[in-house]
Amino acid sequence: MYAWVKGLGNMVEERLVNLGYKNTRGNKWLRGKRAVHVMHSSEFGRGYVRIMWREEWKGDHAIIYDYSSGGGPVCIVPIPDLFTSDFVKKKRRKASYANSGYWWSQKFPVNHELVMLVLNFRDRWDLLK
Repeated sequence: MYAWVKGLGNMVEERLVNLGYKNTRGNKWLRGKRAVHVMHSSEFGRGYVRIMWREEWKGDHAIIYDYSSGGGPVCIVPIPDLFTSDFVKKKRRKASYANSGYWWSQKFPVNHELVMLVLNFRDRWDLLK
């Protein structure tokens, strides 16, 4: 059971606090030098999943994709795994990525390689210890 943290109503943030992470700003959480980013999205299901990342995160530890408000899972994806995926490597070389400000957010079909990668890390809280 995870302790309730005043001001936090979300299970993901509560678990991060219990793992020793502190919120620095917005969706960035730190424990020592380890940075984790939380992305909440209700866009899960109906044939698609929203996935988002920022270039400035490429040296950080993980992205937590929390799809619980859309009836989906919580996935803890190591950032190196995301950034070395074929799709992300190709996207990072395109002018559209630079034009976006070096971040990307897109709805992907559920059978897309990037969705499969994210879903492979369902409930991998052990990666944050």
